[in-house]
Amino acid sequence: MNLLIFIAIIALLILGHELGHFVAARMAGVQVEEFGIGFPPRLLTLFEAGGTKFTLNLLPFGGFVRPVGEDDPEAPGGLAAASKRKRVAVLLAGPLANVALAILAFTIAYKFASPDFSKVMVAGVEPGSPAEQAGMLEGDLILAVQGQSVDSFKSLQTVVSQNLGKPVVLDLLREGKQISVELVPREQPPQGSGPIGIVLGYPTRSVPWPEALKLGATSTYVQFREIVLLPGRLLSGQIAPQEARVSGFKGMYDMLSWAGEIDRSTQRPFLTLNMVGLISVGLAIANLLPIPALDGGRLMFVAIEALLGRRLSPKYEGLAHAIGFLLLIMLMLYINLQDFVNPIVLPR
Repeated sequence: MNLLIFIAIIALLILGHELGHFVAARMAGVQVEEFGIGFPPRLLTLFEAGGTKFTLNLLPFGGFVRPVGEDDPEAPGGLAAASKRKRVAVLLAGPLANVALAILAFTIAYKFASPDFSKVMVAGVEPGSPAEQAGMLEGDLILAVQGQSVDSFKSLQTVVSQNLGKPVVLDLLREGKQISVELVPREQPPQGSGPIGIVLGYPTRSVPWPEALKLGATSTYVQFREIVLLPGRLLSGQIAPQEARVSGFKGMYDMLSWAGEIDRSTQRPFLTLNMVGLISVGLAIANLLPIPALDGGRLMFVAIEALLGRRLSPKYEGLAHAIGFLLLIMLMLYINLQDFVNPIVLPR
């Protein structure tokens, strides 16, 4: 089931990206020769419509749209013969489609399970911890600690850190009833654990669609910003290299499986939809990188043409994209191999 869900999600994101290119090309009056699922060599032609062949290809690493005259400005009705504005629109349409899919995924997630950041909930209790010994349960809302109101993770952590090794009283709300428990926060908790031994979370609520859309757009922007800033933070030492690694299909499968496992316990696909949004944002950014054969590489050549006032030789541009494509396949093989050699460690 996890594998089928993963295949469906990746197929949706790839097809959405390529559909963006396809629709933009047709709107710009550019003919499309082929709409391919996967990379060549071609396995079979699924069907043909409007002069476009829809094909299934051997290498399952993505998809492509092949417009007429992609690198030939002499081909009538082709992409290279179109104006710079039309070429930019067609090239940007794929990444923008992924941005739109990310906003949609985040919006649906927040519509039915929007976190209430004004409340703190116990999302998990570690075995043998002070929290378990005191009788705290998953789903408890933490109202106060030592008589001080709790309205954020920080407010709880501040009071707890001031009372390590001392008895503290926590006021909880459980199934509509207020109860109190007493425990002693550990001065030296096990590695990866906290003084109390709980996983903190937020209760969720259903919100109106306009609010969900706003949250979805904000989350997409935040994820976009975080990924763009990631290399700088890695170079400055703000994050460890293992936290900034690129994942391939197995890594994405592991993340989606982990999210699905948690979502099945809560009966809400919140984490899964957030992972879909994150992957879609990642695809948008990856395709905008200035690497020949990618959308960003082709946009780079349009920018060079605009700066120079003339088009570079189609022969050399086509050669650059061909070399870029081979390097891209090698890079993707390496990244996917790393997912098996050095799997991503996910929280449990």
